[in-house]
Amino acid sequence: MSEKESKVRLGEGISDGVKSKVNQEALGICNLLLERLFKYLEGKVQDIDFEKLFSKKDKEKIVSLWSSTLEEKGLLPKGYAGLPDNLLIDNMHQDGYMEGLYAGYALSMISLVDNNAPKELIFSVRDEVRPNLFGHHFNDRDEFYNLYKSEKYSWVENSNKED
Repeated sequence: MSEKESKVRLGEGISDGVKSKVNQEALGICNLLLERLFKYLEGKVQDIDFEKLFSKKDKEKIVSLWSSTLEEKGLLPKGYAGLPDNLLIDNMHQDGYMEGLYAGYALSMISLVDNNAPKELIFSVRDEVRPNLFGHHFNDRDEFYNLYKSEKYSWVENSNKED
């Protein structure tokens, strides 16, 4: 190394150090400002009354977009997109209810056949139950529950095979 290169020059590296210090301080100030800004916004967002903010038409549009997105992702059956929330929920209850009724019907028929019930009994049960699978509404389900809990049928759940 030459003698010229090994000497430190006055002011050399100061600008880099100053820039680094300015960047650190600016970052600290920006972080503090952002923290305070988001705390302020968090308080303001909690005070928003969405019922007053959106009109009925806006709410319907949001629900329609929401249900369309759910349908696109396969989380809702086709044909449910765009339904208002009350109909969407009602239809989902109805679909689940109908699937449950059909599963119960199928299990009952399987049980009758597996236990060698007479064909007349199997056909009688089929003809009595099948019409109730179609056209029965989820909101009317208590009709079946109350009938089954009545004195005439309650023995089914309260008895053993040996009785």
